[in-house]
Amino acid sequence: MRLQLPRTVAAVAAAATAGAAFAIALPLTAQAADASDVRITEWMYNPVNSSGEFIEFTNLGDAPVSLAGWSFDDDSRTPGAVALDGLGTLAAGQSVIITESADATFRSEWKLGADVKVLAGNTTNLGRADEINLFDGADPVANLVDRLAYGDNTVGGPRTQGVAGIPKTEAALGANDATQWQLSVAGDAEGTWASTAGDLGSPGTSRFAPEGEPTPSWAAVRINEISSDNGNTPVGDAIELVNTGDVDVDLTGWLQIDSGDLSAAKTFATKLADGTATTVVPAHGYVYFSSTKGLGSGGDGVKVYLADGTLVDSAAYTAGEAGSDESNEFGAGAFARCGDGTGAFASVALKSFGASNATACENILTNPGEEPTPSLDCQPEAASGTGALPAGALAWPGSADVGVADAVCAWKTTTGPEGRDISGLVFDPTDANVLYAVKNKSWVYRLVQQDGLWVADTANDWAAGKQIFFPGSTDSATNQPDSEGLTVGPDGALYITSERNNAANDIPLNSILRIDPTQPGTRLVATAQWNLTAEFPELHAGNKTEANLGFEGVAFVPDSYLTANGFVDQSTGTTYRPADYPLHGTGLYFAALENDGKLYAYALDSDGSFHRVSVVDSGMGHAMEVQFDADAQRIWAVCDNTCGVAATVLKVDATGAIVPEPVYAKPAGLPVNNFEGFAIAPNSTCVDGTKTVVWGDDGIAGTGAGSATEGHALYTSRIDCDLHLGEQGVPKPDTTRPLVTFVTPTTAGPFQQLQVRVDATDEVGLKRIVANVYDAAGTLVKSTQSAVANGATSGTHSATVTLPTGAYFVKYNAQDLAGNISTTGRFEFTIDATKPTATIKDGAGFTVKTGEAYGLISFKLYDAQKIDKVTINGKVKDLTDNQWSDVNFIKPGVFGAVAGANTLVVYDLAGNASTYEFNLG
Repeated sequence: MRLQLPRTVAAVAAAATAGAAFAIALPLTAQAADASDVRITEWMYNPVNSSGEFIEFTNLGDAPVSLAGWSFDDDSRTPGAVALDGLGTLAAGQSVIITESADATFRSEWKLGADVKVLAGNTTNLGRADEINLFDGADPVANLVDRLAYGDNTVGGPRTQGVAGIPKTEAALGANDATQWQLSVAGDAEGTWASTAGDLGSPGTSRFAPEGEPTPSWAAVRINEISSDNGNTPVGDAIELVNTGDVDVDLTGWLQIDSGDLSAAKTFATKLADGTATTVVPAHGYVYFSSTKGLGSGGDGVKVYLADGTLVDSAAYTAGEAGSDESNEFGAGAFARCGDGTGAFASVALKSFGASNATACENILTNPGEEPTPSLDCQPEAASGTGALPAGALAWPGSADVGVADAVCAWKTTTGPEGRDISGLVFDPTDANVLYAVKNKSWVYRLVQQDGLWVADTANDWAAGKQIFFPGSTDSATNQPDSEGLTVGPDGALYITSERNNAANDIPLNSILRIDPTQPGTRLVATAQWNLTAEFPELHAGNKTEANLGFEGVAFVPDSYLTANGFVDQSTGTTYRPADYPLHGTGLYFAALENDGKLYAYALDSDGSFHRVSVVDSGMGHAMEVQFDADAQRIWAVCDNTCGVAATVLKVDATGAIVPEPVYAKPAGLPVNNFEGFAIAPNSTCVDGTKTVVWGDDGIAGTGAGSATEGHALYTSRIDCDLHLGEQGVPKPDTTRPLVTFVTPTTAGPFQQLQVRVDATDEVGLKRIVANVYDAAGTLVKSTQSAVANGATSGTHSATVTLPTGAYFVKYNAQDLAGNISTTGRFEFTIDATKPTATIKDGAGFTVKTGEAYGLISFKLYDAQKIDKVTINGKVKDLTDNQWSDVNFIKPGVFGAVAGANTLVVYDLAGNASTYEFNLG
């Protein structure tokens, strides 16, 4: 038989995070209430006679408080561990109970009415020395509402075995001082009474609660029955409400939605058992209605609100639990509370809408899909504290397909928990067919591939892995490194991070251990330990949660990468100089701290000392793994399900700092699990542009209990070999000269005027291009230049220069942004600014004139820079390029001449022209 509490935890939390509309729609009074008004008011960690431990929280304020987004946890201090959303709104003075008991059992034992809110079935149990933590959001610090750390054998306070602990005075409330608490006594000021089993307490009420307003009558209305069947039995997608109170409750304006958001909720129309329409649910009576949105047979939820958005009640079910479903052979008749209004939900064969569920609850059904699966020979643990991907995360740069890469339950050891805790991974840089894996509980494996899976190497005593130890002993009772990450150093040794000694797991011991993997036998004692614990005072001794937030991954980053890119040593504020650390070897070790998501770079000296060189923020808030990618020349930082399973790539930027650049989401096929291991194969293994990447799941939870992937620690996919990450590093000094090309003129002239063009290029960027004109004596007569806009890598300078006749030369070059000047070129040319002359030749053999006309005419031509051609009436006659030339014996019909007026134009090589008019008879 399976009894189920209302699943408001997941349903309401999903609605609250889906968008702001949910929060905005809450009643103003509930939103305005101060979360600090809710306090821990009673607890019993160990019932002697009753069925279960309990914790009581009370709203001591004078306004209601919505518990949407609230949660409880023990000394793990993890918001979201036990969600309280399903408890709805806590009225002024109202108390709420969290218990491991079943709802009906607890109410019966302690004689509680339906008006007391109870969250039953809690599995986050308390110990003799433990904590009670209440959160109103996701931040373990900012959203801490109240905390009580207790322990009669540690910090003090009562030992609540069979007798509840209560505050001595009001001063104890919110003080986190267990010594201000005492054991209950029957009939005390708290009104303590005995349960039916004989334990003492007063759950559900606190003497410190204000009298305030009486509990509203609507608080007695609960969802009592649900059916996802579409048939009219009595209506499709039926929902029943029960009123456990003594007065009728008006439902006018009430809203309902399935598992969606409040913003989509709508009003509904209710009926009594005989089908009569009504807007009132009678005292101790029932009404039913058809869901305002169709209910899914494959699993859905129901939420009911007041007209102002206050959550009244909610419930959720899985496939087949509330009706027939094609994917499930279960097909219950309905999902009903057993008993009415107060009990847990269960699947029943009969529907009883409009009436009590008592008869239907006599035949509670068991969902065959929930039959326990055969237990694995290991101990999977589901991930907790799952968060969202970092903003701006890009799609995984490779295949979306993911496969398991190890055998089920492959990593069992003598120290347990069985099969779990595979954490750091790293490929052997000398052999891409070897993968090292470290397990949190003091074990390291050397893996090789076999039939597509990674299996333990059977050579050299590696078959069952090797247990590792801090230096000094092999006493496994007291020497238990909490080994989290590993890297291979340049000496071939394994460098393994440990955040604590598991023999004292509430004391941080953040260390890097050097392990020689060539040691014979199955036990490896660290040959060196760099104890960095004092570097992190924020991780306090005596707190196992903080002790578990230390070093996770570690990566060796070679000096050659750091110096080539101008990495800046933060401890000196100058460019990193390996020589400043003469005992450190050939690189730095970057350790990933889970607590803050930062990478801490250390020079680890051979004498056991160390020096912090840099702190790098991964930008993800948490970091569980770090890898140096020698092919991409980048550093990877990885966050597990806390960040939705994300990986960010870091580079050295233009200032010498290491900064995150792209952040990638996981491949679609990878579950959102506690992945603390991540390794990328070298480019030497690339096939068709992709290569292998491997993840290690610390919890081996797969996609859930009974899934095909449960019990597997290693997953594999493909990543692009070229991620197109671009340049990095501090820009190198530019010492390369620009290149210049003299484009025009291409000949020495002569020219009427100079029309010069010079082109230039530079890999970084040009500043200007210059072309200066000098006369034959070397005197500068004209300077011309052009600035290159925006530091472009190519540019053109053009200029037109008018000069007197004479010989000249141009000197030209270009300057880049760094001040480098190109080789200076020289080009010589001649300017001819004088027109040619033409004179009429004498002598009857050349020229004959009668009156104003010539019967025959000849010309002597001259130009110091040579005659080029003449035209007579537009007809061209090309001449030999000489200073002196002739045009002889012109008469009508010769050279285009005509009787009457004629025009002679004489051109020199520079293009200068002279025009002469004459008449022929």
